[in-house]
Amino acid sequence: MNVLLTSAGRRTSLLKALREAARPLGGKVIAADLDPLAPALFLADASERVPRVKDSSYIPTLLDLVKRYNVRLLVPTIDTELQVLADNQAQFAELGCRVHISTPEFVGLTGDKWLTMRAFKKEGVSVPESWLPETLPDEKTLPERLFLKPRDGSASMHTYGIHKEDLQSTLSRVPNPIIQEEVQGPEITIDAFIAQDGRPIHFVPRKRIRTLGGESIQGVTLASDNDLGAWLTEVLAAAGRLGARGAITLQAFDSPNGYRLSEINPRFGGGYPLGYAAGGQYPQWLLQELEGQAVPERLGQYQVGLYMTRANDEIFTQQPKW
Repeated sequence: MNVLLTSAGRRTSLLKALREAARPLGGKVIAADLDPLAPALFLADASERVPRVKDSSYIPTLLDLVKRYNVRLLVPTIDTELQVLADNQAQFAELGCRVHISTPEFVGLTGDKWLTMRAFKKEGVSVPESWLPETLPDEKTLPERLFLKPRDGSASMHTYGIHKEDLQSTLSRVPNPIIQEEVQGPEITIDAFIAQDGRPIHFVPRKRIRTLGGESIQGVTLASDNDLGAWLTEVLAAAGRLGARGAITLQAFDSPNGYRLSEINPRFGGGYPLGYAAGGQYPQWLLQELEGQAVPERLGQYQVGLYMTRANDEIFTQQPKW
């Protein structure tokens, strides 16, 4: 039951979680990256060099690694590789390897925040009011506060909360922009797991206390009593109908008018180690599915009030991996 972690980079905690799941089944974790000093390479059972995601040899290189190591599960970590892997997952399946990925359609719509808002609104999920530059209504009808971000952005880059009178001067600073109402209220992140048949299996809502480079470095898990648990179950059911599979990460706001979904990343989030520690054993459940076992629903079953705080941990070597 070998696992291949691609674009492994600094995802050392995720690598360790995958190894904890694979080792009891006799499996190993292979880490792949372009950078010979990527930290995860030094903690993996084996490490391999791969080209850039946009290189034409990227998929052939991964297919070769799958054959060479008899990989059963491939786990991507960055947004830029999701679509290419989703589009090519049939090639991996022919080799007996499952790519941990949602359907190509779901990856496509979540990679475009405008499509995300339209799709989930159609499913009856509350989302922020959104516009494209060419669909903007008269300025008088816009909310006083707006939020601008790239439709295909990540890591909170090129994002701006502004007054509506500053809209035109700010638009040029945002590549491929989407304009949204600025939702008031605390922001929450949700680690979640959806079975291969689209059933919601688990969720862990958490608050990001501190972030660095768009990634959570301090956080705490939140209770899902009252309305949050029911709302999350509805959102995950909608995501399952739209093609979400496996581990995904959601962002939402606890607004005065109820919970509002703001975006989804169909992959393990950077703050997932907190969800894992709180009971979201997603690597184990992925391997259970590969063994043909049904993963039972565990909605609401996680540790509430669990805090995470991160510190850097150095690796020293006189020999880069290549």
